[in-house]
This record gives sequence, C-alpha cells and structure tokens, in this order.
Amino acid sequence: MDGVALVVMTIAALLAIIAFLPPLARVFNLPYSVLLAVLGCGLGAVVGLAEPLSLSFYDQPLVDFLGGLGELEISAQGYLWLFLPVLLFETALTLDDRALMDDLAAILGLAVVAVVVTTIVVGVTLNLGSGFSLLACLLLASIIATTDPVAVVAIFREVGAPKRLLSMVEGESLLNDAAAIALFGGFLSALRMGDALDPLTIMSVFAVDFIGGAAFGVLCGRAGGWMLSRLDVGGPAEITLSLALAYLVYGVAEHYLQVSGVVAVVMAGLAFGAKARAELSPGQRDALIAVWRQLAFWASSLIFVLASLLVPDTLRHATWLDVALLLLLIVSALVARAAVLYGLLPALSRLRLSEHVDWRHRVVMLWGGLRGALTLVLALSVSESSLVSADVQQFVGILATSFVLFTLLVQATTLRPLMRWLRLDELTGLETYIKDSALELSHREIVDAVQDAAAKYGLDIGTAREIKDLYAKRLEAIVRPSEVGETMLRDQLQSALATLTSKELELYVEERARRMISRGTGMRLINDGSRLLDALRIRGLQGYRSEARRQHDYARWMRLAVFIHQRFNVHGPLSGLLAVRSEMLLVRRRALVMLEEFVSSDIEPIFGPRVAESTTKFIEARQQDIDRHLNAIRLQYPIFWQELGGRYLSRIALRLEGNAYQRLEREGLISSQIVRHLGREVIAKRRSFGRVPSLDLGLDVQTLVSRLPIFSSLEDQKLRNLTRLLRPRLALPDQKILRRGDSGDAMYFIASGAVEVRMPTGKVTLGTGEFFGEMALVDGRPRSADVVAMGFCKLLVLKRDAFQRFLYRHPELSSQVRAIAAERRSAHL
Repeated sequence: MDGVALVVMTIAALLAIIAFLPPLARVFNLPYSVLLAVLGCGLGAVVGLAEPLSLSFYDQPLVDFLGGLGELEISAQGYLWLFLPVLLFETALTLDDRALMDDLAAILGLAVVAVVVTTIVVGVTLNLGSGFSLLACLLLASIIATTDPVAVVAIFREVGAPKRLLSMVEGESLLNDAAAIALFGGFLSALRMGDALDPLTIMSVFAVDFIGGAAFGVLCGRAGGWMLSRLDVGGPAEITLSLALAYLVYGVAEHYLQVSGVVAVVMAGLAFGAKARAELSPGQRDALIAVWRQLAFWASSLIFVLASLLVPDTLRHATWLDVALLLLLIVSALVARAAVLYGLLPALSRLRLSEHVDWRHRVVMLWGGLRGALTLVLALSVSESSLVSADVQQFVGILATSFVLFTLLVQATTLRPLMRWLRLDELTGLETYIKDSALELSHREIVDAVQDAAAKYGLDIGTAREIKDLYAKRLEAIVRPSEVGETMLRDQLQSALATLTSKELELYVEERARRMISRGTGMRLINDGSRLLDALRIRGLQGYRSEARRQHDYARWMRLAVFIHQRFNVHGPLSGLLAVRSEMLLVRRRALVMLEEFVSSDIEPIFGPRVAESTTKFIEARQQDIDRHLNAIRLQYPIFWQELGGRYLSRIALRLEGNAYQRLEREGLISSQIVRHLGREVIAKRRSFGRVPSLDLGLDVQTLVSRLPIFSSLEDQKLRNLTRLLRPRLALPDQKILRRGDSGDAMYFIASGAVEVRMPTGKVTLGTGEFFGEMALVDGRPRSADVVAMGFCKLLVLKRDAFQRFLYRHPELSSQVRAIAAERRSAHL
C-alpha cells in the first residue's frame, strides 16, 4: 500500500475506533477525553510492535494500521494549523455572547490574569526546585497554563450544572488558550535565541498580540457576518464561508500581521456567531452549528489521540526526580489557580465588575482546570526545536505530558463525584417547581391520550388501561405546594418573562431570516430584545419595565435627525428614521400578540394562572405603549400607515405562498423545477416590498399656512411674503418644544396636532390653528412655561427678527397677536 493510501486508511480506521468511544464513555461513566487519552497512549505503546509481528494474511491489516500510525509525522505547527482554528471557532460560534458579556470581567480575569499568575507562580517554583533556568521553567509554566474544557463541560452538562458555570468555563478556556500561546511564543523565541529574560518586552509583545488579534478577529467576524445574509439562505455557502473564515483569519493574523491567530479566531467566531443568530432562522442556525460540532468532534478527537501517541515514548525517559518535580508542578498550579479564584473574583465582585461567584462553583473550577491536547502539542513544538537544548526538551516534554495525564486520570475522573458532593446537580426551588409542572402537564396528556390511541390503532385496551393507571399514580404522587410565597412567585414571574423574551427574540430572528422585515429593522429589534433580556436578568422586573419603556423613546440617532431638521431645515434623515421606527413598532406589536398566545399555550400550564396573568399584564402594558405611538402615526400620516401595513401584509402573503409551494413539492404534487420557477417569482415580488415605504413629513410651508385661520384674511401677495418668513418644523410625540426660563427666540403656529402648555398654575392644551411662544417675544422676558407635543405636530416657526418684520408689515395680525398675549399674561398672573 502506497503512502497516501496508507495515511487515508489509517485515519479512517482511527475515526472508526473513535466513533465507539462516546457510548463507551457513557457505559464506564468516564469523561470522553479520558478515553481518548487512554486510546492514544495505548496505541502509542504498541506501535513499535508492528514490525516483529508475523505478516500473515490475517495480520496484515492490523500491522498496516499500526505502521501507518507510526508513519503519521505531523509537526506541532501542523497540529496547530490543521485543528486549532476549527476547535476555537466552533466553541466561539456556539458560545452565548450575552452570557459571556454578563461575566466578562470574571472570564477575562480567569483567562488572562490566571494565565499570567500561573505562569509566574509555577515558573518561579520550578526554577527554585529543579535547577533549570527561569526562562525554561516559565516556558513550561505557560504550556500548562492553558485549560481544556471538553471533559469539564461534558460532565457539567451531564449532571445539570448551572448554565453560568458552563459559560464561564467555556469563555475562560477560549481566551486563556490565546493568552497562554502568546506567552509561550515569547518565551520560546527568547529561549531559542539565547536572550536574557526581559519581562517588559515579553509582556509588551503579549499585549500587542492579544489586542491586535482581537481587533482583527472582530473586524473579520463582522465582515463575514455581513456577507452571511447575502449568500444562499440555508445552503452550503454559509458553512463554506465560516470554515474559510476560521482558517484565513488564523493564517493572516499569524503569518502576515504577526498577531495572535488564536485570539483572532476566537473573536471572529464570537462576532460571526452573534451575526448568525441575527441573520439566520433558528433552523438554519442549528444546521450551521451541527456541521461545526461535527468538525470540532473530529478535530478534537484526532488531535488528542495523535498527540497522545507520543506520550509513552516521552515518559520512557522519566526519573524519580521528574516525579518529584511533577508533584511540585501540581501543587504550584493548584495554588496559583486558587489565588485567582479566591482572590481576584471576590475583588471583582466587591468592585461591582462581576456578579458574585458561589464558593461551590469556585471549588469545581479549581479542580476542573484540566489540561488537554493543546498542552501536548505545545510541548511537542519544544521537543521539535533544534535550538532548544535536549535537557530542556526532556524537562518540558516529561512534565507537561505527566501533568496532562494527572488532570485527566485523577481530576477529571473525580470531578463528577465532587459536583454531586457539593450538590451542584440538585435543582433549585424554582427549577423543582417547573420540573413538577412539566411532569404534571405531560402525565395528564398521556392519561387522556393513551386509551384513545389504543382504540384508534386496534391495540389491547387492557394494556392501555394499565399504562394509563401507571401514569395516573405518578400524577397523584406529585406533591405541589398549596401556597407559593411571594419570593417564589417573583422568581417564577421573572423566569416566565425570560422565557417569553427569548421567544420574542426568536420571532424577530425568524422574521428577519424570512425577509419579512428590512435588515435594519431586524437588527434593531434583535438588539432591543437582547437588551430587554439582559435588563431582566440583571435588574429584575423593574429593569424589564424600565427597558421596555426606554425602547419606545426616541434614540440618539432620532434626536440627531431632529437637530438636523430644526437647525438646517433638512428633513430626509428624520423622515427615514420615522419610517423605520414605524415598521419596528408594527412588527413588535405583532410579536406581542403572538406572545399572548404563547402565554396561554405554554406559560400558564407550567407556571400556573397567577403567573400567567401577571405576565399578560406586562405584555399588555407594552402593547398600550406601542398603540399610543402607532396611533400618533396613523392619525398624522394615514397614507403612509396604509402603505406600510399593505407592504407588510403583502410580505406575509408571499411567505404563505412560498410555504404552499414547498408543501406541494413535499407531497409530490409538483416537481422541484416548477417550485424553482415559482420561487423566483416569489423572490422578485418580495424584493418589490423589501424596503420600508418613504414617509413624506408633509412640511410644505404653503400647505401648512393655508390651514391656519389667522392668515386666511391676507391677500395673496402678503401671504407669499409671509411664507418666506416661516420655517416648517415637525415635533415628535412627548418632545419638549419650549422650556420654561429659556430666552424667547421664536413663536410657533400649530398647523396640525396639539401641544400641552405646562405652567406653574396648571396645564393648557392648544390645537390646530393656535399659536404659542409669542409672550416672550412681545415682553422680552424668559419663557414662562414648558410646551410639550401631545402627538406629531406640524409647526410653523417665526424667528425673533422675522417676528418684528411680521408685526410691522401686518398691523391687523399684530394687534391680534398682542391681544392674545396680553390675555394669556393676565390669566397666567
């Protein structure tokens, strides 16, 4: 068998063996990584026996396999380039970026500070106990500073560890890989060149690598996410793009930019994953993640087994001194990690940079700092360097390999009992309540359905009755509390709202993926939904209320557009933003209606009627707020509202049309060729409805002047002269037009809408045809009241200089304005 065929067959045989390890891990109740290490070490121990075996017909495949393993010569750089981008990108892609941001300070502390602390503590300790140079000891310390979350996360998920603990461990592993590799590169370069240890230089290089890699990765990840929505939706192009992105980011960062490729890939994966959650539907996103999980499974398994093949040969040269140094390494590594967990994390919590981390979580994170394939690969790169002395190569190789085996064979195998002893696998009171509710709901459905199913399908009624009775007994055994305390109710309500907000986010993502809303609207809605969920998690129910109200306020871009409109008389930005805001309100209103149905169908059966009623009140409050803003748009711009609603309904119709064609194809009633032809027509129609309709603000001065009775008696020439003095302005609902105490610089005519004049003595409402702000111009005094728009108001503004000319040229109107000002002054006094 030639070389290429032997390599392919060897890898295929290795994958076939690996396929049996996950079920074996469940049978033996061991972490999957432990079995990978055992497999690799076992194969490495027998690889040398391939040649002495008798080469009979039956022995030849086994000998070829073992011989092929021996001939698989992959360098450390090969391992890093082949497998590392896939492993890092997959973890970053699937990591919840919101959960990462919640504990960002703690994760950065564990990832960066812990790596530095571990490197220093372990390096100095080994230097004192081994006799090797400080640089060599620091090199070894940076190698073992990186953690492997594969085994830990698998155990956490199996025993039902808290989600926060999972996200912290995954986030730490992502970033500390980058930090450790950056430090490792600096130490190895110094050792190769025989330079003296320069901590300042190494730390500056580390900082540049880390920050530069992060910036480049975010840029590439966002660019890849931008291209994501422009590829074939649900097709293979998204996966191809993401795979290319992982390798290109790593290669460009390492080879051309000379920054950390690991950090770049991590940040690119996080940015790309956040964009994918916004651009793709849940089904499309799940398909993307499923492929990446498969790729990561292959990569992690192969790198672990192939790196472990070298362990027996490395440990063959170990001495009793190495055993003593290993014990010193284990103790110093645990002490360094404990110093960060019990020193840094409480400090971050006291400074309010991070939420409190429970002591039990810290114990698990201390003992769960496992090392894996990356540590073996970095140790391999030292042994491959001809510029590093043989003594240092053996020192690093033996201790790094032994430390990995200790964490896998001792720490990993005892982590599950430790978590159970700490009761981290137990449910909280709220989780127990939800579990019992789910059991009760499912059992009631089974009791009602099992006998009907037996009758429908002609099965034995007696057996069905026995199954029904069994579930009925289980249902009776569920003990529910007769009364639920206020604290539990509040927790239930918060949990229900979190579920509801997550559902709302999914609806926006689906609407965006189905092209039911414009890209900009979809991104704003998704971002708002994420902020609403974050406010609920961090500040509870009050945070939810405040954030929900804030999202209906006018954002800073809207305020900037209003400033441009008022200052420069430019209406385009304000018109565009109001149109997008209208679509957002429309889509959000529809989502809340769907959430009401979700409360009835899913929330109430799990949490009970009391929580469902309270949840509905939160939704109704948001609906009322949205309706108030939508009504203002309907009343002021009925033509725009009709066009906006018509386009949205047309997009709904097109979605239903496309779904109908797909259903007919699945049922074999029409061919795929017909579906493609019809689909092109649907896409063409959808593009015509893709954009938000333009909004005409209706600020033509002549039209607005014609609506004001005060100017109805003017001759045409005087009316034309007057229009040159007036400037149109749109006031938004609840916008403060005038502030009490400000100097008077203009008066305002209400061409459409109404305002509320808020004086110390009371409030007055002014409507279409009336004016305000004249008193400060007539008297030369500061404003005596606040004036707030009650809805969209179209105003005509007469500036101070124009006001004086207006009074001089139109004495009949001047007397009318002065009389009303005097009347208002006397009423105000």
